[in-house]
Amino acid sequence: MLHRPRAHRRPTRSRVLRRLSPLVLVVALATAVIGLVPAPASAVAKWNSGSTKYTTITNCPSIIWGNPYQEFGIGAFVSYWGDQTSNPITPRVGETTYLDTYAMRVGSHCSTPIIYPRFVLPAGVEFAKNEVIKCYYTRPGQAQQQVTSASECPQWSNVSANGYYSNSVNGWGGGWPLPSVDGNNGSAWEFLVPIRITAPVNGANLTTELSIADGNAGPTLNLTVPLWTGPAPVTAPGAPTNVVAGATSPTSAQVAFSPPANDGGSAVTGYTARCESTTGGATQTANGNASPINLTGLTPNQTYACDVRATNAAGTGAWSAKGTTFQTPQATSKPGAPTGVNVTVLSGKSARVAFTPPASNGNSAITSYRAQCLSTDGGTARTLDGASSPITLTTLSPGKTYRCRVSATNAIGTSAYSAYSPTVKLPAAAPERPTNVTATVLTSSSARIAFTAPAANGSPITTYRVQCVSSDGGTTRSADGASSPITATRLTPGKAYRCRVRATNAAGDGIYSAYTASFRLPV
Repeated sequence: MLHRPRAHRRPTRSRVLRRLSPLVLVVALATAVIGLVPAPASAVAKWNSGSTKYTTITNCPSIIWGNPYQEFGIGAFVSYWGDQTSNPITPRVGETTYLDTYAMRVGSHCSTPIIYPRFVLPAGVEFAKNEVIKCYYTRPGQAQQQVTSASECPQWSNVSANGYYSNSVNGWGGGWPLPSVDGNNGSAWEFLVPIRITAPVNGANLTTELSIADGNAGPTLNLTVPLWTGPAPVTAPGAPTNVVAGATSPTSAQVAFSPPANDGGSAVTGYTARCESTTGGATQTANGNASPINLTGLTPNQTYACDVRATNAAGTGAWSAKGTTFQTPQATSKPGAPTGVNVTVLSGKSARVAFTPPASNGNSAITSYRAQCLSTDGGTARTLDGASSPITLTTLSPGKTYRCRVSATNAIGTSAYSAYSPTVKLPAAAPERPTNVTATVLTSSSARIAFTAPAANGSPITTYRVQCVSSDGGTTRSADGASSPITATRLTPGKAYRCRVRATNAAGDGIYSAYTASFRLPV
């Protein structure tokens, strides 16, 4: 709040008092400035003033009296509001204060002087044009009054690009007059011009060039005060921008964003992302050190929009604008179990397992099925995966009874197995291959072939056949037998042979074994 000052003392024509007029000016100016103190930002903020400067004139009555002499005509100074003793000092970068210009008539002029102020700001300072210029006028011997007339106290449209301040009052010539009243001096104008600190200033001058019309010896007073500013205050950061969010699952989302353009003068230490539903879903927040931030606990199948705010050492800033809305997917789960499992026997070792996909895929595509066939009478259990129905399993145990079941898998997991199929019995198959086949030379035309019996595959082995083949022209010979060993005869003496064995049952002939090591008969 701006307060009115105490009334000024009237100057007299006494030479002694005339010589003291500079002191009268200082007292009057100090009174005016103290009276105009705005609400202080700190306990020790005050008006910081430059030196008082004066014009000189020839005292007008002294000319009439025939004894002309020089005296001060107009005294003026500039000041600004700030705290120059605390740490940090004020005003600080980003803050607004006043450039105060005070001018007072102290001498007896032959005509009314008019003042024309020009406000000159150093680098790092600009006019705060969103604030109001304030003007005050003091009549001699009366209290200072604020001037609110738009013509006598015009606003920023009357401040030129180079800082000249003018008015449009008829008869004032664009300036501000300092008249005497009933022969009394002491009229004064004061202008409070809002200024904003945009960058550090270290002693550069705030200046008012006060031009004066009345034939003064010093027509322009360059009024200066050095300005010192503190650093920009640390504030909470601005809001992040470019918020983009999307669902990553039915209950989670990822929120990406750009850091705020203004960190408040202190590094951002963290961010909070918030996702709110417009359709009744649960609101969730999550913290992070940078973009993106992942949130969990959202409600499936709901519409959401997210925003972000930033925190630094000074506090937490405002929420950003919300990003575009997105929909969380329906909740997902493991699929249900397949149904209608049916087994078709293909051979003594293979079966085809057909099934119907589950009624529910858990809202997640099924990626595979698993068929499992278990024997009820000692056959080997087999499992095989497939993309769809049917699935064909091989290497089952011939002649054994089986029943099969199927499970389904999606991105969430694997279902329970289906109910078992009806049991099926596989037919017998030809025997497996005998193993560990060896040959022992008996005579120049015979050899004994030993082997390990293979699996019968559901039907008893009825016979084995040995086949001996020469690699250098001997006669190939075969011999049958009921078990190991079997003797092959009528081989060609002196020739090299190798032999193999196969088994036969009611289902047919099995596959020949691997050959024995080569051997040579004596002559």
